[in-house]
Amino acid sequence: MIPTHSSDKTNRREIIVNRLSALNEYDFSEAHRHNYFEFFCFINGDGNHIVDFKKFPIESYSIHIVGAGQVHQVNRELNSNGFVYLFELDAINGPPEIIEFLFDHVCYDVDEVSPIYRVDKKDQVSFVMLTEMIWEAHSGSGSLKNLTIQNAIQSLCIKCMDSVQNRDDKPKSEYAEFRKLLFNEFRTIKKVKDYADQLNITEKSLNELVKAQTGKNTSQVIYNQIILEAKRLIQTGMSAKEVAYDLNFDDPGHFSKFFKTKTGYSPTEFRNVHA
Repeated sequence: MIPTHSSDKTNRREIIVNRLSALNEYDFSEAHRHNYFEFFCFINGDGNHIVDFKKFPIESYSIHIVGAGQVHQVNRELNSNGFVYLFELDAINGPPEIIEFLFDHVCYDVDEVSPIYRVDKKDQVSFVMLTEMIWEAHSGSGSLKNLTIQNAIQSLCIKCMDSVQNRDDKPKSEYAEFRKLLFNEFRTIKKVKDYADQLNITEKSLNELVKAQTGKNTSQVIYNQIILEAKRLIQTGMSAKEVAYDLNFDDPGHFSKFFKTKTGYSPTEFRNVHA
């Protein structure tokens, strides 16, 4: 079962800052999810980090961004260290470009928007300085404490954004509109035509747009979003029936058949494999 963690502090728009040195509560023996962002900065890296059922290496001078609702598990080795920042999206108080960048980690799956960013060698000194600045501000009590932390995390986001701005697999703006609509509506809208209507384009245009960006047809992308959330919910301990109703399937049997067709596992089998 995957627990969901919440925080009264992040609900109050506070940014929580924790140093990762000795192995601690952030090195969970089981996967879990949060209703807030986790922004990991690894100075020395070793081990692996599983995000939405995909394993990524923990490398030195890297940033790992886990969006609200994503399932993840940190498996650090003893020699790894760094920091992790916990916050609600509006606590960053950033410009629209940074808010959109962070929201992309909630909106897309990890194959489209990777949660991992590697810091270029030329930026490693400034990267460490920013993380230490956040720690010093967090440990202090000055009137500009929160502003200092906000600005430093925004600077780290800009480093991540800069590292991918010329990447070929960066989502195009028209496709991004579809993915944001899908993220908000996948529980209630499951037909390609309905998404095309919402976007004021034809089904053919939408399919061409999605195919050009992903190599998949629109139905596949819609189904993948549904399946990803189903996997998350199954691992929180919900029954197949509860997941079916959460995702607006009228018949739990239909949901179970759909899930097995797409994953090769029944909901129960999937839970046991990822227990």
